[in-house]
Amino acid sequence: MPKKTAPKMIQTVVSIPAPLYEAAKRVQVMEGWNESEMHRVFWEKGFAVHIQATLARYQMGLITSEQGLVE
Repeated sequence: MPKKTAPKMIQTVVSIPAPLYEAAKRVQVMEGWNESEMHRVFWEKGFAVHIQATLARYQMGLITSEQGLVE
């Protein structure tokens, strides 16, 4: 992740396969994003897809609300 000093942000480090990163960089160039924007978009979009899958499993009864509770 590129270093940015932004309030209320957490910096993370991730490892991804090189071909996937190269494909993301091509999208970044096509969209005109800076590197920070690319990372933000991919995190947000990826998280949204994951949440949709989780909600679908919950609605199908594959997971229960008790499994989602954290104390």
